[in-house]
Amino acid sequence: MVAEALNRKVVRVPDVVGRPIFKSRILLEDSGLKKIVVLYRESYEDRDTVLEQRPARGQMVYEGTEVTIWVARRGYLEHLPAIYRRSDAVGRNLVRDVCFLFEHMFDSIDQNLTDGWRFYDPHVAPEGFLDWLSGWTAFTLDLDWPEAQKRALVKRAVDLYRIRGTKRGLTLFLKLFTGHEPEITENTWPFKGFRLEGEGAEEGARVGIDSVILPPVDLAHCFVVKMPIKFDAVTPEMVIRIHHIIQLERPAHTNYYLRFAEEEGEVELREFFAIGLRSGIGIGAEVVEVEEEAPKPPGGKKS
Repeated sequence: MVAEALNRKVVRVPDVVGRPIFKSRILLEDSGLKKIVVLYRESYEDRDTVLEQRPARGQMVYEGTEVTIWVARRGYLEHLPAIYRRSDAVGRNLVRDVCFLFEHMFDSIDQNLTDGWRFYDPHVAPEGFLDWLSGWTAFTLDLDWPEAQKRALVKRAVDLYRIRGTKRGLTLFLKLFTGHEPEITENTWPFKGFRLEGEGAEEGARVGIDSVILPPVDLAHCFVVKMPIKFDAVTPEMVIRIHHIIQLERPAHTNYYLRFAEEEGEVELREFFAIGLRSGIGIGAEVVEVEEEAPKPPGGKKS
């Protein structure tokens, strides 16, 4: 405990008297004083204005020290008849104290009712409320997506839903999530395949007739997504998220290929094999094994 106390940082208490409570919280939390106790006091000052603070401004305290602030409230007593607002000889009012007790208990509910509009604005809604907002438009959010991307996508969820499954919709989705507008080319595939097979067991494969490595690809149901960023500048997590987005937004019967910006001078994608043009099977990588001459039997005669 002694070592922990010595390692704690000493901070100066900021002056929050006269400021609104939400600004006071920001000042205190930025100073390292995150334990804040809010108490209400009857006053004719503007609602939620800080009237007093303890420790006082300028004092040096340890980081994490509890700070108590008193804020101005008229209290529930103002809604009662005047007879209940009377105080005794020493200025005490039991009804007022009971009203403040209930106001402390239900203040969070009252605040939610007053600021209820915030829950329907993706820019200021609590992060845990974004999933509920996205559910209104059947929009799916992953838990590991950054908060900024979640808010931007929920804001455009209705627009994305109307154009879902289209080139424009996928482009807008990726642009909102990554900040880069992709180039999507339809009815194309970056390379051809090669497969060796025959119609029967006795029949051999015919190169160029019934030979392909990949299954037949219908170009009418294919598209290529090219991101204008280099692969080295993207984290593996971002690559996985981009694939996930494409799989969610593409039509179910289509195939896609994801590409990134190439380095300058990099070789373009080509087919696996182009026999007689750019490559050949067994050409350029020959390994010639010379058989050693068989040893002669004794006497110099061959058997």
